[in-house]
Amino acid sequence: MTTPRRSWTWRNWAQAEAEVASGEVHEHQQFELKRDNYGTSDSAKKELAKDVAALAIDGGTLVIGIEEDRNTGRAAGLAPVELAGQVERIQSVCFARIDPPLAITVTDVVNPSDPRTGLIVIDVPSSPFAPHQVDGRYLGRADRTVRPLSDSEVFRLHRLRDVSEDSILPDLERARRSAAALDMGASALTMAVAPLRAHRPELLRDELPSGNAWLASITDAAQDRLRAVNDGPLASLLMADPSFPFNTRSGVDTPSGFAFRYSTRDACDVYLEVAESGAITLSARNVTDWNADHREHPQYQKVILPNLAATYAALALATFSEIAERSGFGGIVGIALRLDGTLGVTPVRERRAGFWDPSVPYPDEHYQRVTSATTVELRGDLTPVMDRLCGRFFRALGLGDSLRQRPAGS
Repeated sequence: MTTPRRSWTWRNWAQAEAEVASGEVHEHQQFELKRDNYGTSDSAKKELAKDVAALAIDGGTLVIGIEEDRNTGRAAGLAPVELAGQVERIQSVCFARIDPPLAITVTDVVNPSDPRTGLIVIDVPSSPFAPHQVDGRYLGRADRTVRPLSDSEVFRLHRLRDVSEDSILPDLERARRSAAALDMGASALTMAVAPLRAHRPELLRDELPSGNAWLASITDAAQDRLRAVNDGPLASLLMADPSFPFNTRSGVDTPSGFAFRYSTRDACDVYLEVAESGAITLSARNVTDWNADHREHPQYQKVILPNLAATYAALALATFSEIAERSGFGGIVGIALRLDGTLGVTPVRERRAGFWDPSVPYPDEHYQRVTSATTVELRGDLTPVMDRLCGRFFRALGLGDSLRQRPAGS
């Protein structure tokens, strides 16, 4: 029987203590344990860079401050290390020593008995630029050890850099089929977010049997995250309460995994499905509507609600990010958004804000955009990803660069 390739992403001391005590925590190709901090010598910095670079092919986690059984690779206990200055030093070493530089996330888990000490968790995404070099050598992992890659392996991995973002399109088509089956009309918003490198196709196998409670906690966390966005370009585009609208929410098992149906007035307004692979699809109605501009045009015109479209897109990204963090997935993510029935629509704000001025009718029957991101990007400010996904559409509506981030002071 193969041991599941799970990564443990601790965010508090009690959780780490309990899971290490369980005896289940162990090293594998995507998860490495270290007892002591890396030193400050040149050789120690090189070792740190090599350990991190080797994880970048498939993504993984390196945890410092765990005693391990060298024979079995299992965690034997917590061995808290000094935290002062370590996060910054690790990020600096990885930027300077790894070629090309690698974006990582480094967090500390504080020991409540001595807040000066704790664990250091280094999350390494599956890099679109892998493999990475340290001192002119390409590196990978062989289960629990770092090893140099052969020329043929480097060649194969370089070819994988050309993986097409279009591989997300079958998931987007699945979202469109769901919208049609639920009679969401010709103007639905559909979206898909999925790992581009499906090295763990059964990523959520253990979570989906408790689908209702599990997905509720995921979506609640995603909504809370967006409610906390109160400044910057994205804040001005989100709904006042960026959440899934519903009078009733029902969970249903599906052939791919598990889904929530968010319903109001006896109709499904939003359908969110999570597959065992970690892919999510979202289908929503009522992003476009017929409305009357009482200022100038008493007749009805077709409008789109940019705030609602942006909120649904951001909710899908935040939901996937929460799933990735809890499941230990780190890597490249394909993202696709489609809006149907857009010909001639003009933008309108939430009622509290009035109409956009000027408004420009959209010239095409639909808008579709495909992009990619890393899980590190999705954990941070979502504005750059949202700009790649929705920015072109908003510009075509005459809304300008609503999602462009400008340098401070500009």
